[in-house]
Amino acid sequence: MLQGSPIPKARRSKRIATKERANLVFDRSGGQKMFPCLIVDRSQEGFRLRGSFRLKRGQLVELVLDDPVDSIRCEVIWIGKGGLEQAGEVGLQTVGK
Repeated sequence: MLQGSPIPKARRSKRIATKERANLVFDRSGGQKMFPCLIVDRSQEGFRLRGSFRLKRGQLVELVLDDPVDSIRCEVIWIGKGGLEQAGEVGLQTVGK
């Protein structure tokens, strides 16, 4: 079930709300780890995810949807802070391969 969201003035493209399950892969404790997540919304430039993981702004990650071969390389551009509506969420921007 997809539905459009209003576009804030600073947004370059329309965000599409979704509840798609995925996995996030990134380096942790000397090796790559995979963490389950939920894609809250997506746009042409990136994704907003919800999950239980610790990331840093600027960190590179791989977003794995259905097929691990088709992963999407992304950069963390924002992290939701505890106590706010976006706690537990991260914003990712896709980057070239």
